[in-house]
Amino acid sequence: MNADASSDVNPRVNPDAGDLTVTIHDRHTDLEATDPSLPGRRTYAIPIGPLSLVDDVFERRDPPTTAALTNALGIVHDHLDDVVIEAPAVAATASIVFAGHHARSLAQVEIGSIDLPAACRLDRAGIDEVFRTIVAESPAERRHNPGLDDAHLDTIVATCCIVLAIMRRLALHDAEFHDAVLTDTAPDADEKVI
Repeated sequence: MNADASSDVNPRVNPDAGDLTVTIHDRHTDLEATDPSLPGRRTYAIPIGPLSLVDDVFERRDPPTTAALTNALGIVHDHLDDVVIEAPAVAATASIVFAGHHARSLAQVEIGSIDLPAACRLDRAGIDEVFRTIVAESPAERRHNPGLDDAHLDTIVATCCIVLAIMRRLALHDAEFHDAVLTDTAPDADEKVI
């Protein structure tokens, strides 16, 4: 996990004190939060992204096995626990914003359209329903889901695992999804990776 104090204002960041912005990249996920006891915002990077789950946990099986899905959810949960140990305020977050092209893809599938508002709020029950549906589909069947771009056909299940593991661990019932397309990069040298 990388912790990095930042005074720059990021338009994708959840502006509420103590709340969390999660940017899902291909091979890592950034969690940016405020901590009432520290000035500025902190960024924590966990070394899990949809492509790393697809390659390493799902072993490129599609659909993934039940055991692989359970492991994926558990791995994300464990890495989030490491963040919570370092930054206990994260466990008390009241709201969350998911950003990045993977998060955007999940929101598009949930609303059934490629036309995503600048920001939309989705509930965990709806995301769970998307997960249960797409995990049972072959890639050929999954391709017919409204809103699912072919570029995310292989990663949408892993994206669901990341989002649901975080929402379940933090006991959040809904989340905001921003229509932000980010460039996937490796964590900065001064970030702390857990």
